[in-house]
Amino acid sequence: YSADELRRFFDLPDREPDGIVAVCDTKAKGSDYAFMPIMYLYGQDCYIADCVCDNGDPGVVEERLAQMLVKHKVQMCQFESNSAGWHIAEKVQNRVKELGGIAKITTKPTTINKETKIVVNAPAVKQRCLFLDSTKYKPNSDYGKAMSMLTSYTMAGRNKHDDVCDGMAMAVLYLDSMTYGRVEVIPRPW
Repeated sequence: YSADELRRFFDLPDREPDGIVAVCDTKAKGSDYAFMPIMYLYGQDCYIADCVCDNGDPGVVEERLAQMLVKHKVQMCQFESNSAGWHIAEKVQNRVKELGGIAKITTKPTTINKETKIVVNAPAVKQRCLFLDSTKYKPNSDYGKAMSMLTSYTMAGRNKHDDVCDGMAMAVLYLDSMTYGRVEVIPRPW
């Protein structure tokens, strides 16, 4: 994920998005990060408008996740159901309801090797996702931290923080699961 390979944007398109969705790679333990990109969908393009990228206290992070879902009026969100993911998803869903949000949270277990998932989905992330221009966020903000982690990922060794790359791979897989087949009318063969 070299910075010059990523598509960028300054402002969202001047029309209603086709949908607002999110995915969440939850914080497991230690220095692990919770990462939740907020995705505004316009046709095949996915604008990463905001995110939570936080390795703080789980209770604080869960509140931030709920607040972000409500702030952006996210309609659907998928949480990775790793060791504690389903429990976190349930707590965040309850908090979103308390706050008057509309997000429907689902969970999905991880079945793919993390490094493989990151590598094979990187081209789709680069093709479909647009990230804020670097002039639109501060380096120490959640978005700044996420972009730093994304652009410092390497396939040539160990990565201290691969949570953002994993979350972006999860994002394109989630987007693909929402894509329906194309229907084409053909003449009757008989």
